[in-house]
Amino acid sequence: MIDKYEIKYIGSEQVLYLYLDLDSEFSRSEFIKKKDEFIDSVKKFIKEKKILFTGTVIAIVVKGLVVGNLYLNNTEKPNLTLNNTLAINEVIKIPNNVLVSLESVSEEIIDENVVNTDSLDSTYSKGEKVSNVSKPIKITSNNDRVSTQTSTRKVSEPEIIDTNTYVNIHRNSGVVTLELEEYIKGVVAAEMPLEFNIEALKAQSIIARTYTYKALARGTKLTDNESTQSYKSDDELRALWGSKYNTYINKVTSAVKDTKGMYLTYNGEYIEAVYHSTSNGKTESAEEVWGNTFAYLKSTSSEYDTTNKSFQMDKFISYSELSSLLNTNINQDSEFNILDRTVGDRVKSISINGTIFNGVNLRNTLKLRSADFSINKTDDGVIFTTKGYGHGVGMSQYGANGMANNGYNYNQILEHYYMGTKLEKK
Repeated sequence: MIDKYEIKYIGSEQVLYLYLDLDSEFSRSEFIKKKDEFIDSVKKFIKEKKILFTGTVIAIVVKGLVVGNLYLNNTEKPNLTLNNTLAINEVIKIPNNVLVSLESVSEEIIDENVVNTDSLDSTYSKGEKVSNVSKPIKITSNNDRVSTQTSTRKVSEPEIIDTNTYVNIHRNSGVVTLELEEYIKGVVAAEMPLEFNIEALKAQSIIARTYTYKALARGTKLTDNESTQSYKSDDELRALWGSKYNTYINKVTSAVKDTKGMYLTYNGEYIEAVYHSTSNGKTESAEEVWGNTFAYLKSTSSEYDTTNKSFQMDKFISYSELSSLLNTNINQDSEFNILDRTVGDRVKSISINGTIFNGVNLRNTLKLRSADFSINKTDDGVIFTTKGYGHGVGMSQYGANGMANNGYNYNQILEHYYMGTKLEKK
């Protein structure tokens, strides 16, 4: 019944769109009659596809129209504008920790020069190369500095492209077509500090390429921001790097060129190429964060993360703000008890005034840097002391840089963080 899916944003809220392939007209009476069967099929589809999603709304699409919504976990219905022609506003119980967005793939790496990344939108067909992609051209700036840059051309709609060579990127200014390796260069430059060791940059290049290949295979619309992977054009990098441009562009170009066409697989399939800025000394199992098990995303040591100067950070939240965010009265007399921790030493569950909260969910609600936190009450509020930055799954970027600085090459870094995967090349 469910033909395909994609994840879109309505404002800042993720919405999972499920497209139904129905031969007959979809009517409300038909839905009511088969409601339980339909909802079971939705749950099964989500689990089988291991859909990574953090929102609370599932939009049901039939013949191009949103005919209704499903709401997860009895959550209050968000204030979203969706075109409901049939009011299928049912609530289904699917634990939020089973779902997480692919945006977390390259989550939270804001640190000095590091840019955020973090899903799905339209599908592409492979085979026919787009005809309006320019050859590389020479661009001369006002100070007569000359560089080689691949030109791009905006298009109004995604085109049929050869995804082994070119990709369409959806930017605020429109859709642009880029040579794939040129795109990877812009992603790595946006995702990892160029002060990092070249071997760490090579590892990042392979992960960015793996993410891209899997996204294209899924029909994911690539953007230039946290909804997929961050990307910066040559002009944007010049503005960002200033006098260091020549040094940094040569470095990232070398990292991408030396790993051209390389990607990671597990059992013959592209891996979920998730990563994060900084671990707490250990990476986290995907199952602890998202409820989905991946053999290559298990907890492992990450001893060099303390090289990040913001490895440990404090965040103060007043009692009134906490009360509002957690929808319960919290004051100086409230009890905070961490009940247990994950294999990656992050908070698994915590009791606040007798109410038990999932550590990952609390971290997201309070916008903490990580789920490894300790708590210190003050007269006016609570200080949350966090270690690391990000969800903790997959490669730690600061950990990878530390490994590289201690003699490990990119392949050894990837083998450490993505256990049992195979490095392949197109």
